Amino acid sequence: MSPIVLLWFALLPVITLALPVQAQAADSTTIRLPDPTVRLHLKSALDRLEQLDAASAPGRLGIDRDLQRFYRAMNYRLAWTNRQAIERLVEVIGESSSDGLKRSDYHYDEIRKFADNPPDSPALKARADLLMTDAVFTLLSHMRSGKVDPRSLDPNWNIATSKPGKNYDQMLMTAVMGSRFPEMIAELRPSSPEYLALRKALARYRKIAAEGGWHAVPAGPRIEKVGQLDSRIPQIRERLIVSGDLAADTAEVRNDAASADSALSASATALPSVSVTSGQTYTEELFDAVKAFQQRHGLSVDGVVGMETLNAMNYPAALRIDQIRLNLERLRWYSGKLGKTRVMVNIPSFSVVYVEENKVRWNSRVIVGKPDLQTPIFGAAIQSVIFNPHWVIPSGILVKESIPAIRKNINYLKKNQLSVVDANGKPVDPRTVNWAQYESGGLPYRLVQASGDDGSLGRIKFNMPNRFTVYMHDTPTKPLFERSRRAYSHGCVRVDRPLELAEYLLRDSVKWNLKKIEAAIDTGKTSTVLLPVKVPVYFLYQTAFADGEKVSFRDDVYKRDSELLDAFNSAKGSRNVEEAAR
Repeated sequence: MSPIVLLWFALLPVITLALPVQAQAADSTTIRLPDPTVRLHLKSALDRLEQLDAASAPGRLGIDRDLQRFYRAMNYRLAWTNRQAIERLVEVIGESSSDGLKRSDYHYDEIRKFADNPPDSPALKARADLLMTDAVFTLLSHMRSGKVDPRSLDPNWNIATSKPGKNYDQMLMTAVMGSRFPEMIAELRPSSPEYLALRKALARYRKIAAEGGWHAVPAGPRIEKVGQLDSRIPQIRERLIVSGDLAADTAEVRNDAASADSALSASATALPSVSVTSGQTYTEELFDAVKAFQQRHGLSVDGVVGMETLNAMNYPAALRIDQIRLNLERLRWYSGKLGKTRVMVNIPSFSVVYVEENKVRWNSRVIVGKPDLQTPIFGAAIQSVIFNPHWVIPSGILVKESIPAIRKNINYLKKNQLSVVDANGKPVDPRTVNWAQYESGGLPYRLVQASGDDGSLGRIKFNMPNRFTVYMHDTPTKPLFERSRRAYSHGCVRVDRPLELAEYLLRDSVKWNLKKIEAAIDTGKTSTVLLPVKVPVYFLYQTAFADGEKVSFRDDVYKRDSELLDAFNSAKGSRNVEEAAR
């Protein structure tokens, strides 16, 4: 006898005791001897579902297999005979929207109708039972590892998502028959501070949208400095109050008239005919609030209200809600599953953090791949640090950039400190190579760039073997770090303060402190130092994320959000079950 069947018999006394006396009497035949008509409807529905599964996504197939096993073990009995459990299910499905999930994926409207008006025909009883069981199984799956399989959007995805445990069938039986589904769903919800803060932000932005959102601020001249007058200042102030970047302080408005009068008095000769309405002065408080807004949105933090800042202010609240929902889904893919100590690069925010025992110990700015040379989303492990690394030009750059440039001017090699070497590392005279022959690839030689301050890798490289030939490294182009949008590389990640990261990774404050690392680099010799412990590194993609008590937004630099939103909002999986149960 299978474990799930044994568990069913073990739960029978619990189920019976959980029912009111009248309900026990009414349902006693259902528990001991299933209604043959209901049983037939349930089995027929599950047979139809199996036929519809051919075009289902892998995640949905798993849920449908769970349903098949569950009802076979139940001998196609009705599982939902406890009205109190049904009412709790309605509440739990309703609460799923607080995680950014769609209640319709769990048949919310129809189950609520069944709760208010219990079905009386065998067909409707079977339909209601199947939809309610599917709602629990689907919600458990979505909370554990997300609704959308990331591999369906990105075939390169290699970060493991949570899979059901060995006793998953027993857990599902307990969830439904023991009415434990609310507790189990809560246990599967990610508990990381990042997830909980983003979940809280979703509620806040939904409240903003429900109250009308924010009004668009009209385009106009740049507002560049404190004391500047502009008729849009009240609208900017209101916009920043709504999003929490500026406290709703009426004193500022009262004092603003005095500031305006002062500004006018100082420039009376220059502006003799200006008539100023109270509240139209760009105050110090508003200047600071604009900078806070810019910081949250990854803009240049200069307090200047230009087109870029206005576009971010005018981005609709409804779209920000979708952005938060998508990034809650991304967190469900890996939140709490990456290990306590790790390096994480967030591509849209152009940032990297070193996390030790789940606490951020270090962070820095990074430069990532251009939109046409994207940094991939994947996981690897940093194994060593290389001082004064040589750069071997990747095949993609060879074909796209280097070989065309060499054909145009052989001095390209000297200018970029590149040497041509064979498979054994021996130098090859570039003038003896027929470069035109390898325009489409297949060059039997390597182009190697010498190490040094002018080398593309700078003075340090973090070695993390992966199939993309992508890694983290230093760079000689430091000024690019000052820009707010930093997608300039060929796919690798350039780190702003790499020596500090090396110190953390090498974990030896005596042998490999910052001074010792600098001394090793100053020798000019190429050397490799193995890490005492390999450190996981993840290149991730979060366009909305928690920033303390607030939420930060970033541009969708690689245009990944829209594809995920389509998959996330798709109702195909729930439609299949609803169609099968007709």
